[in-house]
Amino acid sequence: MDPIRPLAPCLVGSGTLTHPRDMIRALETLESLDYTYEIDGAIVAEGKATLVKLMADSESATMAVNGCLFLNVASFRYLDFATEDDDTCVVRLFGDGTVLTLEGEPEDAVLPKGQLRLLEETAFDLETYVMEDDEED
Repeated sequence: MDPIRPLAPCLVGSGTLTHPRDMIRALETLESLDYTYEIDGAIVAEGKATLVKLMADSESATMAVNGCLFLNVASFRYLDFATEDDDTCVVRLFGDGTVLTLEGEPEDAVLPKGQLRLLEETAFDLETYVMEDDEED
């Protein structure tokens, strides 16, 4: 008999993600969102933005500028997500003393029929995602 393989986590509705690929997959479901940025528990910025770039790059910054969010999962240690009673998705990204809270509307998560926004690479690391992402530009 073959040894039993360890199972990958299964998260439905809420959970905590630490792997960059999982964080990106969760964030790909967002488009238009409200954001709040906190440093040491104090809100320093909040507003509305459109997620226009999602990356995993140890040398690029996460930026919210001119209504656009350029989100780098390498800026954060982990991500928590939860589905509220009104079907709103709330994602919180935690860094060292920082929290970026993103709240997307339920209709934003619905992709047109036949459209997939998934990474085709089977292997994943920060450099692989940056290379794949930069080829699209």
